[in-house]
Amino acid sequence: MISIETVDSPKELSDFVRFPLRIYSNDCPWVPPIWKEEMKRLNPKYGPFFSHSDAQLFLARDNDGNPLGRIAAIKFNDHLKTYKDKLGFFGFFECINDQAVADQLIKKAKKWLNENGLMKMRGPASFTINEQIGLLIENFDEPPTLLTTWNPPYYQKLLEAAGLVKAEDLLAREVVLSDIDPQYLSRIARIGSRNKKIAIRKANLENIENEIDILVKVYGEAWNENWGAVPINRNEFTKLVLELKPFLLPDCTLIAEFEGTPVGVFIVIPDINIAIKACNGNLGPIGLIRFMLAKRRVDLMRGVVAGVLKPYRNKGIESAFYSSVLNTLIGSQYKRIEFSWMLESNFRVHRVLDSIKAQTTKRWRVYDIDL
Repeated sequence: MISIETVDSPKELSDFVRFPLRIYSNDCPWVPPIWKEEMKRLNPKYGPFFSHSDAQLFLARDNDGNPLGRIAAIKFNDHLKTYKDKLGFFGFFECINDQAVADQLIKKAKKWLNENGLMKMRGPASFTINEQIGLLIENFDEPPTLLTTWNPPYYQKLLEAAGLVKAEDLLAREVVLSDIDPQYLSRIARIGSRNKKIAIRKANLENIENEIDILVKVYGEAWNENWGAVPINRNEFTKLVLELKPFLLPDCTLIAEFEGTPVGVFIVIPDINIAIKACNGNLGPIGLIRFMLAKRRVDLMRGVVAGVLKPYRNKGIESAFYSSVLNTLIGSQYKRIEFSWMLESNFRVHRVLDSIKAQTTKRWRVYDIDL
């Protein structure tokens, strides 16, 4: 018999957070979270998400009390303020390969959202579209890059058999730096330097807190027309930036200014997931040594943020960004860049990536279901 319990106690929260260890073996591509931080993130007392929105965690157990799966039902108030569509989310979905368990978890999340006045459910999103989102449905051989997801192939069958349908696909595209034509680099460098009103500067990483307002504003406005876009919460963004600060590269953390006004951001960061996996998500003394040793082997970058305010697009800023970052990385220890994620339907971005021979390497699916 399957029972679904709400996660209320510290023991239940620990079971929820650690449940993925039952699904993922050490030799699979999955990368664990930093366990200590994940416990804080999912605790309503400490997690920044809970300062403005609400969520309920659920665990499925068998008769002996063994966890079988987990899910979170999520009421994201910033989304509701933006769209007024009575849409809730589910996330943190993990499950054994058992349709009955998956059905019960989905049913419980739907019930909680419905009781909270919502009429539709979307996901997986953990917690929001600005964090880990989507179910991997293509390329299970490669490990996930930083802040992206990996799951077993059977998850797609579990969700679709439970009645969820495709809402949107998200893509990762990868470019091998040695494959980029030098003539192309010269051409985009010329395009990027034509407009003398444009200046590309490095973000001040020593005082990154002073750049937060610029990054939040440009990120929010540049993406506000994208499917499902919601302005990122400043406190959550600040926490993320400060956590990633030790790994940001000055030459790959760029702000574009037009006549002195910030109008674009472009951030490419080393994919430190290989180091997180090496320490198994534990940053104690031994784990930290493992992390630092593995970090030396990182040869993949992830393009995490790229945005230009609409009135300033097609003025050479995009070319200036790509020219600066590509010229920095070619010949360095980094051999590849994964740009992720972007909407399958974002043809403007795909045209740019086509020009540098970026190949589609991963696909995540976001699902909807009526309540």
